[in-house]
Amino acid sequence: MRAKNLETILTIVTGFLVLFYFLEIKYLLWIAIGLGLIGMFSDGLAGKISWAWFKLAEIMGFFSSKILLTIVFFIFLAPVAFLARLFSADKLKLKKGGESYYVERNQNFEAKDLENIW
Repeated sequence: MRAKNLETILTIVTGFLVLFYFLEIKYLLWIAIGLGLIGMFSDGLAGKISWAWFKLAEIMGFFSSKILLTIVFFIFLAPVAFLARLFSADKLKLKKGGESYYVERNQNFEAKDLENIW
């Protein structure tokens, strides 16, 4: 469990150091140093930080999956479905044109029809 907590703290510290490198905000460096010291010397506090980090990741995962699926639906699937409905004939015969949805096929099967069916 300690290794998992240290790994989580190291990941967070690395993230703060990368942010400090690009944004050059001095507080980010101090936060990274503080979290690194907590990870090295306090198992209990490191465990709580690790628990909070994983809860935050779980909450973000719950919402981001919903957001991403919504975006995919409205950007890709809805326009494709609209265009397919607009420009294609009723190939699946979903609109009832007569008394039955079934199509009769009077076909005599031969031996060659059953060869290489895939």
